[in-house]
Amino acid sequence: MLTLVVAVGFAVVGIAGAASAHHNTISGKVACASSGGWAVTWTVVNSEQITETITSSNRGVVAVGTQLGARQTKTFTETVTTRPGSPLTLTLGARWSNNTTANNSGSIPVVEFKDDCIVTQVTAPTVPVIDDCGPGNARFDTVPSGPWTSVLNADGSLTVTANQGHRFTDGQSSVTYPTPTDSNQPCPVVTPPVVTPPVVTPPVVTPPVVVTPPEVLPAQVRVIRAAARNIDKCGRASDLFKVAERTGVVYRVNGKVVRQGVWVKAKTRTVTVRATTVDASYALKGKQVWKMTFTRNACAQAPEVSPSTGS
Repeated sequence: MLTLVVAVGFAVVGIAGAASAHHNTISGKVACASSGGWAVTWTVVNSEQITETITSSNRGVVAVGTQLGARQTKTFTETVTTRPGSPLTLTLGARWSNNTTANNSGSIPVVEFKDDCIVTQVTAPTVPVIDDCGPGNARFDTVPSGPWTSVLNADGSLTVTANQGHRFTDGQSSVTYPTPTDSNQPCPVVTPPVVTPPVVTPPVVTPPVVVTPPEVLPAQVRVIRAAARNIDKCGRASDLFKVAERTGVVYRVNGKVVRQGVWVKAKTRTVTVRATTVDASYALKGKQVWKMTFTRNACAQAPEVSPSTGS
């Protein structure tokens, strides 16, 4: 009987020791998020050689039902936009395949959330639109300066992106303004005034001769407006310019005629477009020379691929 009791006692101790060993080791790291705020990476390590299932989680970054295999390590990433007032803590409840359960926590001190990562909210700029008379020439004017960059898209829309550490008041890091709607307001036709030639009275002679001057007809001149625009994307590969289709106008760059209504690739950093009329029956009104300068700004790198969330 004594031997049996001792054996049972050792068995109980063995079970208690195995149960107490079941746990998750939870730790966290903080870095600045690319769009502002803090990127928090949690690391969870299963202590056992059997599978566990997460049964409770105080933070949505680790979903209930997540499984970790034997001795498996998983990382989970979330973005924090408001500095915590106390240590940021992840608490997980888990059940192992032998029905053993445990609750474990890991915390990150407040001091790890650096000021350099704080997000500043700014109001997206109001970009004016220029719409000269005539069809198909509505376009965006100069974008106001601020903590953002802007890109004119090929379809005429405009994308404004907030700089790192800034976001717009709606929480977004970029906003796209749709292509301006052209009013198609026709340009007024200017008719030159009718010039009446003076009446010349010839001197009286014998016999009197009346000299009648020839009739002078006023010239009919059509007034038109020329237009040109450009796209200056990052790099040089997508630097383009286009001249508007206008009857009676010829556009030239370096003395060569430019095809109207199509995008033309800029071969140099500076392109000067000059507009002239085809003949004297047309007159240009407004801007006639466009000097376009293209930048060499490097293209933004593609966003980093988010690490596996284990979902």
